[in-house]
Amino acid sequence: MHARELEREQDVEHLRRIALAQHAQIEQLIAALARKCKELETFKGSKDELQQTLALIDSLTKQQKTIEKEAAKPKEPKPRAKTGQTDQKGLPIVEKVCTLDDADQICDACGGDLHAMVGQFEESELIDVIEVEYRVLAVKRQKYTCRCGGCIKTAPGPERAVDGGRYSLDIAIKIIIDKYLYHLPLARQTRIMAQHGLEVTPQTLWDQLFAVAQRLKITVAGLMKHVMTQPVIGLDQTGWPRLDGSKKTPWQMWCLTAPGAVVHSIRDNKSAATFVALVGEYEGVIVCDAASTHGAGARGSPGIMLAGCHAHCFRKFKEAEPDHPEASQAMKWIGALYEIDARADGDLVRLAELRRTESVAVLAEYKSWLFEQATLKSLSIGNAAGYVVANWDRLTRFVDDPRIPLDNNATERGIRGPVVGRKNHYGSKSRSGTQVASIFYSLIETAKLHDIDPAAYLRAAILAADRGEILLPWDMPRSTAAPAVVDR
Repeated sequence: MHARELEREQDVEHLRRIALAQHAQIEQLIAALARKCKELETFKGSKDELQQTLALIDSLTKQQKTIEKEAAKPKEPKPRAKTGQTDQKGLPIVEKVCTLDDADQICDACGGDLHAMVGQFEESELIDVIEVEYRVLAVKRQKYTCRCGGCIKTAPGPERAVDGGRYSLDIAIKIIIDKYLYHLPLARQTRIMAQHGLEVTPQTLWDQLFAVAQRLKITVAGLMKHVMTQPVIGLDQTGWPRLDGSKKTPWQMWCLTAPGAVVHSIRDNKSAATFVALVGEYEGVIVCDAASTHGAGARGSPGIMLAGCHAHCFRKFKEAEPDHPEASQAMKWIGALYEIDARADGDLVRLAELRRTESVAVLAEYKSWLFEQATLKSLSIGNAAGYVVANWDRLTRFVDDPRIPLDNNATERGIRGPVVGRKNHYGSKSRSGTQVASIFYSLIETAKLHDIDPAAYLRAAILAADRGEILLPWDMPRSTAAPAVVDR
C-alpha cells in the first residue's frame, strides 16, 4: 500500500494487519543486516561500511517503532452525516388548531368542565399532503346586453387546452409536466387519474399535448433564434427510438445550448447534411465532440469554427488508466486547466490572461507527453492520446477566446432530460410525436436553468403566444414565478 493510501485508510483492524506485516519484514531485514555486519567485520574489517550498515539498522528500527506507534493510535471517527429536520422553505405554512370534542372536555379528576387556556398550546410541525382532485366545472359565462340591443357580451371563461374542448389548460400543463419533466408515460398517467376518479384515454391526453405544442411553436422558434445569435454554443445529439414498428434507424435528438438556453430538435439522422440544415447559417464557435459528420458539416459552413471538449478527453484517459497508470498524468494536466479557469471566478478579462499564460504552459507539457504516447496505437492509452493529438487545434481554441468553455458539459446536461425520458416512455410513434417532445423539452429545460417553475412558465408562455408574443424564461416576471421544480 502506498504511503498516501495508508494515510487515508480508516479501518483500524486493516492498519493493524499492515503494521504486523511490516513489523515482520523489518525484523527479517534487521536480522539479515546483522548477519551482514558480522560478515563484514570478520572478513573485510571495513569500519566505514560497518558504520553505514549499523546506521541503516538504526533507521529501520526507528521506522518500525513509528509504524507501531501510528497503528496503535485510535482513529478519529468520521463526521456524522447531518441529522434532524430538513428546512421546508418551499412549503406554505397553514395553522391547524386542534380542540377537544365537547364530550372530552371533562376533568378526569373531579368531573368538572374543562376550559380552554388562553394562548396555551402544545406546538409541533406536521408535513401533510393534499391529494390531487379532478372535478367537472359547470361553467356559466354570464351574458350582458344594454337597452339599445346593439350588442351582447359574454364573460370570458377558464382557459382550455383546446378551443371549445373539454379539458382545462391547467390539466394539459399537468400532463406535460408529468411526461416531460417527471417522465411518466401517458398510459401510466391515465391509470393514476383513474384512481382519482377521472376516466380518460392516452389518446385524449395526447390530443391535449399536441394542441398546446402548436400554440408554443412561435416560442420555441424565438428560443432557437436567440441561441443562433450567441457567439459560442454547444451541440450534441442522441438517438430517439421509433415506436411506429418500422425498421428504419432511430431519429436523432439534437441539442443546442447557449448560456441559459436549451433547444432540442429531432431529426432523421446525425449526418453532415443534418448538421448543415440545423446550424449551417450559424456564425460563431460550436463546442462539440469529434464526430466526423460535425467536421464535414462545418467545412461547408464558413462561419462556423469548432471547439473540442476536454471532458471527452478526460474520460478516455480514465478508461485507459486501469491498464496504463501513466494515463493519470494526462488527467492531472486536464485537471490543471480546470483549476486555472476556476481561479478567474467568471471574470472574462482575468480568464483570458490566465489562459494566455498559465494554461499555455500546461498545454506545452501536455502536448510533449501526448506525442510520445500517441505512437502506441494498439493500446488504450495510445488511442486516447491519438484522439487528443488529432483534435489538438479544436481543443486549444479556448486559449484565444475566454467565452469558449473547456468542455461541452452544459449541452450534456441539457440533453439529460430527454435521455431519462427515453428510458421511461421509449421514444415516439410518429414525426408529430418527436416535434411535440422537442418543443416541451426545450422550454422545460430552459426554465430549469433560470430557477423558474416550468409549469408556471408554460402557462404564461402559452397565454403570451396566444397574443402573438414570445415569452422566454428570462423575461418571466419574477413576481408570478412559483418556486422552481427540478427533477433529480
